[in-house]
Amino acid sequence: MNSEVVQDVLFQDPIGMRLRRGREQAGLTIEQVGQQLKLPVAIVQAMELDDWARLGAPVYVRSYLGSYLRLVGLPATLAEPAARSNPAPALVAMGSSSRLRHALNRTVRNAVYLVMTGVLVVPVYFVARYYQDQNRPEVLTLETSAEMVQAQAVATPVQAPEPLPAASLPSTPVAGPEAGPALADGVEPAPAPADAAANHGPVMASMAPFPKPAADDGLVLRFRGESWVEVLDAQGARVERGLVEAGAERRYAAGQVARITLGNSDAVDVSFADKALDLSPYRTANVARFTVSSAGEPAPPGN
Repeated sequence: MNSEVVQDVLFQDPIGMRLRRGREQAGLTIEQVGQQLKLPVAIVQAMELDDWARLGAPVYVRSYLGSYLRLVGLPATLAEPAARSNPAPALVAMGSSSRLRHALNRTVRNAVYLVMTGVLVVPVYFVARYYQDQNRPEVLTLETSAEMVQAQAVATPVQAPEPLPAASLPSTPVAGPEAGPALADGVEPAPAPADAAANHGPVMASMAPFPKPAADDGLVLRFRGESWVEVLDAQGARVERGLVEAGAERRYAAGQVARITLGNSDAVDVSFADKALDLSPYRTANVARFTVSSAGEPAPPGN
Protein backbone atom coordinates (compact mmCIF):
# COMPACT_ATOMS: atom_id res chain seq x y z
CA MET A 1 0.00 0.00 0.00
CA ASN A 2 1.33 3.33 -0.96
CA SER A 3 1.41 5.78 1.89
CA GLU A 4 1.37 9.43 1.26
CA VAL A 5 3.26 11.57 3.66
CA VAL A 6 1.77 14.97 4.05
CA GLN A 7 4.27 17.43 5.22
CA ASP A 8 3.27 20.86 6.43
CA VAL A 9 4.88 23.77 4.76
CA LEU A 10 7.64 24.88 7.03
CA PHE A 11 8.25 28.21 5.31
CA GLN A 12 5.49 30.32 3.71
CA ASP A 13 6.13 32.70 0.85
CA PRO A 14 6.57 36.37 1.76
CA ILE A 15 3.45 38.53 1.67
CA GLY A 16 4.80 40.56 -1.21
CA MET A 17 5.34 37.45 -3.36
CA ARG A 18 1.84 36.21 -2.56
CA LEU A 19 0.42 39.61 -3.51
CA ARG A 20 2.20 39.55 -6.85
CA ARG A 21 1.07 35.99 -7.54
CA GLY A 22 -2.54 36.86 -6.69
CA ARG A 23 -2.37 39.95 -8.94
CA GLU A 24 -1.03 37.93 -11.86
CA GLN A 25 -3.69 35.27 -11.37
CA ALA A 26 -6.34 38.00 -11.43
CA GLY A 27 -4.82 39.33 -14.66
CA LEU A 28 -4.11 42.80 -13.23
CA THR A 29 -1.17 45.09 -13.78
CA ILE A 30 0.41 47.26 -11.11
CA GLU A 31 -1.17 50.37 -12.67
CA GLN A 32 -4.64 48.77 -12.60
CA VAL A 33 -4.19 47.85 -8.93
CA GLY A 34 -3.15 51.41 -8.16
CA GLN A 35 -6.25 52.79 -9.94
CA GLN A 36 -8.62 50.45 -8.10
CA LEU A 37 -7.04 51.05 -4.70
CA LYS A 38 -6.48 54.78 -5.47
CA LEU A 39 -2.84 54.41 -4.44
CA PRO A 40 0.36 55.48 -6.16
CA VAL A 41 2.15 52.82 -8.21
CA ALA A 42 5.20 53.23 -5.96
CA ILE A 43 3.17 52.16 -2.90
CA VAL A 44 1.88 49.05 -4.73
CA GLN A 45 5.44 48.13 -5.76
CA ALA A 46 6.66 48.69 -2.16
CA MET A 47 4.02 46.23 -0.84
CA GLU A 48 5.04 43.57 -3.39
CA LEU A 49 8.68 44.07 -2.30
CA ASP A 50 7.80 43.88 1.43
CA ASP A 51 9.15 47.41 1.90
CA TRP A 52 6.82 48.33 4.76
CA ALA A 53 8.95 51.23 5.93
CA ARG A 54 8.04 53.02 2.72
CA LEU A 55 4.36 52.87 3.67
CA GLY A 56 4.95 54.84 6.86
CA ALA A 57 3.27 54.29 10.24
CA PRO A 58 1.62 50.95 11.12
CA VAL A 59 -1.84 52.41 10.60
CA TYR A 60 -0.98 53.02 6.93
CA VAL A 61 0.48 49.53 6.57
CA ARG A 62 -2.76 47.97 7.88
CA SER A 63 -4.90 50.14 5.61
CA TYR A 64 -2.96 49.82 2.34
CA LEU A 65 -1.99 46.15 2.76
CA GLY A 66 -5.48 45.11 3.91
CA SER A 67 -7.03 46.68 0.80
CA TYR A 68 -4.54 44.92 -1.48
CA LEU A 69 -5.09 41.56 0.23
CA ARG A 70 -8.87 41.80 -0.17
CA LEU A 71 -8.44 42.78 -3.84
CA VAL A 72 -6.48 39.61 -4.71
CA GLY A 73 -8.55 37.31 -2.45
CA LEU A 74 -6.06 36.82 0.38
CA PRO A 75 -6.99 36.99 4.08
CA ALA A 76 -6.76 40.53 5.49
CA THR A 77 -5.25 39.17 8.73
CA LEU A 78 -1.91 38.93 6.97
CA ALA A 79 -1.59 42.71 7.32
CA GLU A 80 -1.17 42.58 11.12
CA PRO A 81 2.27 40.84 11.19
CA ALA A 82 3.55 43.29 8.61
CA ALA A 83 2.25 46.26 10.63
CA ARG A 84 3.97 44.96 13.81
CA SER A 85 7.23 44.56 11.93
CA ASN A 86 7.18 48.31 11.16
CA PRO A 87 6.96 50.10 14.54
CA ALA A 88 5.83 53.71 14.70
CA PRO A 89 8.66 56.23 14.74
CA ALA A 90 9.43 57.78 18.11
CA LEU A 91 8.31 61.34 18.58
CA VAL A 92 11.18 63.75 18.89
CA ALA A 93 10.69 67.05 20.66
CA MET A 94 11.54 69.88 18.30
CA GLY A 95 12.10 72.40 21.05
CA SER A 96 11.25 73.22 24.62
CA SER A 97 10.61 76.45 26.44
CA SER A 98 9.91 77.30 30.02
CA ARG A 99 6.66 78.79 31.24
CA LEU A 100 8.38 82.12 31.83
CA ARG A 101 9.74 82.19 28.28
CA HIS A 102 6.30 81.40 26.90
CA ALA A 103 4.71 84.23 28.91
CA LEU A 104 7.45 86.62 27.77
CA ASN A 105 6.91 85.70 24.12
CA ARG A 106 3.18 86.22 24.45
CA THR A 107 3.70 89.63 26.10
CA VAL A 108 6.07 90.75 23.36
CA ARG A 109 3.64 89.57 20.70
CA ASN A 110 0.77 91.50 22.30
CA ALA A 111 2.94 94.62 22.53
CA VAL A 112 3.78 94.37 18.84
CA TYR A 113 0.07 94.08 18.01
CA LEU A 114 -0.68 97.20 20.07
CA VAL A 115 2.05 99.20 18.37
CA MET A 116 0.88 98.14 14.92
CA THR A 117 -2.71 99.02 15.81
CA GLY A 118 -1.61 102.46 17.01
CA VAL A 119 0.39 103.07 13.83
CA LEU A 120 -2.67 102.26 11.74
CA VAL A 121 -5.39 103.91 13.84
CA VAL A 122 -3.75 107.20 14.92
CA PRO A 123 -3.25 108.61 11.36
CA VAL A 124 -6.83 107.66 10.47
CA TYR A 125 -8.08 109.46 13.61
CA PHE A 126 -6.23 112.68 12.80
CA VAL A 127 -7.35 112.63 9.17
CA ALA A 128 -10.96 112.21 10.30
CA ARG A 129 -10.59 115.11 12.77
CA TYR A 130 -9.10 117.29 10.02
CA TYR A 131 -12.03 116.75 7.64
CA GLN A 132 -14.48 117.14 10.53
CA ASP A 133 -13.00 120.55 11.35
CA GLN A 134 -13.22 121.51 7.67
CA ASN A 135 -16.97 120.75 7.67
CA ARG A 136 -17.77 122.80 10.78
CA PRO A 137 -19.75 126.09 10.44
CA GLU A 138 -17.77 129.19 9.60
CA VAL A 139 -15.98 130.66 12.60
CA LEU A 140 -16.03 134.42 12.93
CA THR A 141 -12.57 135.83 12.26
CA LEU A 142 -11.10 138.97 13.79
CA GLU A 143 -11.91 140.89 10.62
CA THR A 144 -15.54 139.73 10.68
CA SER A 145 -15.87 140.62 14.36
CA ALA A 146 -14.51 144.09 13.66
CA GLU A 147 -17.05 144.55 10.86
CA MET A 148 -19.89 143.49 13.16
CA VAL A 149 -18.80 145.90 15.88
CA GLN A 150 -18.55 148.74 13.36
CA ALA A 151 -21.99 147.94 11.91
CA GLN A 152 -23.53 147.81 15.37
CA ALA A 153 -21.97 151.16 16.24
CA VAL A 154 -23.44 152.72 13.07
CA ALA A 155 -26.85 151.15 13.62
CA THR A 156 -27.17 152.23 17.27
CA PRO A 157 -27.54 156.00 17.71
CA VAL A 158 -25.35 157.73 20.27
CA GLN A 159 -27.35 159.08 23.19
CA ALA A 160 -26.46 162.57 24.31
CA PRO A 161 -25.50 163.01 27.97
CA GLU A 162 -28.18 164.06 30.41
CA PRO A 163 -28.12 167.78 31.43
CA LEU A 164 -26.58 168.61 34.74
CA PRO A 165 -29.04 169.68 37.45
CA ALA A 166 -29.13 173.35 38.27
CA ALA A 167 -28.25 172.71 41.93
CA SER A 168 -24.85 171.34 40.90
CA LEU A 169 -23.85 174.56 39.10
CA PRO A 170 -21.74 177.09 41.07
CA SER A 171 -23.71 180.12 42.19
CA THR A 172 -20.80 182.57 42.25
CA PRO A 173 -18.23 183.33 39.60
CA VAL A 174 -14.80 181.81 40.00
CA ALA A 175 -12.16 184.29 41.15
CA GLY A 176 -8.51 184.04 40.44
CA PRO A 177 -6.45 183.20 37.40
CA GLU A 178 -9.16 180.87 36.08
CA ALA A 179 -11.54 183.85 35.74
CA GLY A 180 -9.72 184.99 32.61
CA PRO A 181 -7.44 187.92 31.76
CA ALA A 182 -8.11 191.26 33.40
CA LEU A 183 -9.68 194.04 31.33
CA ALA A 184 -7.58 196.98 30.36
CA ASP A 185 -8.25 200.41 31.88
CA GLY A 186 -11.05 202.30 30.19
CA VAL A 187 -12.51 199.19 28.54
CA GLU A 188 -16.10 198.51 29.43
CA PRO A 189 -16.93 194.86 30.12
CA ALA A 190 -19.37 193.19 27.75
CA PRO A 191 -22.91 193.18 29.08
CA ALA A 192 -23.97 189.82 30.51
CA PRO A 193 -27.12 188.15 29.31
CA ALA A 194 -30.25 189.08 31.17
CA ASP A 195 -30.79 185.62 32.62
CA ALA A 196 -27.20 185.35 33.75
CA ALA A 197 -27.32 188.81 35.38
CA ALA A 198 -30.55 187.90 37.13
CA ASN A 199 -29.20 184.64 38.50
CA HIS A 200 -25.74 186.07 39.22
CA GLY A 201 -24.23 182.86 37.73
CA PRO A 202 -21.71 182.17 34.99
CA VAL A 203 -22.70 181.74 31.38
CA MET A 204 -22.84 177.96 30.46
CA ALA A 205 -23.30 176.31 27.05
CA SER A 206 -26.46 174.27 26.66
CA MET A 207 -25.97 170.52 27.42
CA ALA A 208 -29.53 169.43 26.62
CA PRO A 209 -29.80 166.22 24.49
CA PHE A 210 -30.78 166.36 20.89
CA PRO A 211 -34.52 165.96 20.41
CA LYS A 212 -35.52 162.33 19.67
CA PRO A 213 -38.07 161.79 16.94
CA ALA A 214 -41.49 160.84 18.17
CA ALA A 215 -41.64 157.73 15.93
CA ASP A 216 -39.10 155.28 14.46
CA ASP A 217 -38.81 156.55 10.89
CA GLY A 218 -36.15 153.95 9.81
CA LEU A 219 -35.81 150.16 9.59
CA VAL A 220 -35.76 148.55 13.06
CA LEU A 221 -35.07 144.90 14.00
CA ARG A 222 -36.04 143.78 17.52
CA PHE A 223 -34.92 140.31 18.63
CA ARG A 224 -37.23 138.48 21.03
CA GLY A 225 -35.07 135.36 20.83
CA GLU A 226 -31.61 134.34 19.69
CA SER A 227 -31.34 134.65 15.90
CA TRP A 228 -28.75 134.55 13.14
CA VAL A 229 -28.58 137.66 10.92
CA GLU A 230 -26.75 138.72 7.75
CA VAL A 231 -26.99 142.29 6.44
CA LEU A 232 -25.51 143.42 3.08
CA ASP A 233 -25.30 146.90 1.57
CA ALA A 234 -26.07 147.95 -2.01
CA GLN A 235 -22.56 146.95 -3.19
CA GLY A 236 -22.90 143.46 -1.64
CA ALA A 237 -20.47 144.25 1.18
CA ARG A 238 -21.24 142.68 4.52
CA VAL A 239 -22.57 145.16 7.09
CA GLU A 240 -23.25 142.60 9.82
CA ARG A 241 -23.22 138.85 10.14
CA GLY A 242 -23.45 136.65 13.23
CA LEU A 243 -25.61 135.41 16.08
CA VAL A 244 -27.67 138.08 17.87
CA GLU A 245 -28.85 137.45 21.42
CA ALA A 246 -32.41 137.91 22.67
CA GLY A 247 -33.34 141.48 23.66
CA ALA A 248 -31.00 143.13 21.14
CA GLU A 249 -32.09 145.81 18.67
CA ARG A 250 -30.73 146.91 15.29
CA ARG A 251 -31.55 150.20 13.49
CA TYR A 252 -30.54 151.04 9.92
CA ALA A 253 -30.80 154.39 8.16
CA ALA A 254 -31.99 154.89 4.60
CA GLY A 255 -29.48 153.64 2.04
CA GLN A 256 -27.39 151.84 4.65
CA VAL A 257 -28.54 148.27 3.83
CA ALA A 258 -29.90 146.54 0.72
CA ARG A 259 -30.51 142.89 1.69
CA ILE A 260 -31.29 141.20 5.04
CA THR A 261 -31.42 137.49 5.97
CA LEU A 262 -32.89 136.44 9.33
CA GLY A 263 -32.59 132.98 10.88
CA ASN A 264 -35.23 131.97 13.46
CA SER A 265 -37.34 134.76 12.01
CA ASP A 266 -40.29 133.90 14.29
CA ALA A 267 -38.35 135.56 17.11
CA VAL A 268 -37.63 138.82 15.21
CA ASP A 269 -39.95 141.84 14.89
CA VAL A 270 -39.29 144.09 11.87
CA SER A 271 -40.78 147.57 11.53
CA PHE A 272 -40.37 150.51 9.18
CA ALA A 273 -41.58 154.02 9.99
CA ASP A 274 -43.10 152.62 13.18
CA LYS A 275 -45.18 150.09 11.17
CA ALA A 276 -44.74 146.35 11.74
CA LEU A 277 -43.68 144.27 8.75
CA ASP A 278 -45.28 140.84 8.19
CA LEU A 279 -42.44 138.40 7.48
CA SER A 280 -44.70 135.53 6.36
CA PRO A 281 -44.36 136.28 2.60
CA TYR A 282 -40.56 136.46 2.97
CA ARG A 283 -40.15 133.34 5.13
CA THR A 284 -38.96 129.88 4.01
CA ALA A 285 -38.35 127.20 6.70
CA ASN A 286 -38.22 129.90 9.40
CA VAL A 287 -35.59 131.87 7.43
CA ALA A 288 -36.75 135.28 6.16
CA ARG A 289 -35.01 137.06 3.25
CA PHE A 290 -36.02 140.50 1.94
CA THR A 291 -34.48 143.45 0.12
CA VAL A 292 -34.51 147.07 1.23
CA SER A 293 -34.97 150.07 -1.03
CA SER A 294 -32.70 153.10 -1.04
CA ALA A 295 -35.25 154.81 1.17
CA GLY A 296 -34.80 152.11 3.81
CA GLU A 297 -38.22 150.51 3.17
CA PRO A 298 -38.54 146.68 2.75
CA ALA A 299 -39.40 145.78 -0.84
CA PRO A 300 -42.57 143.81 -1.59
CA PRO A 301 -42.22 139.99 -1.74
CA GLY A 302 -40.81 138.65 -4.99
CA ASN A 303 -38.55 141.65 -5.65
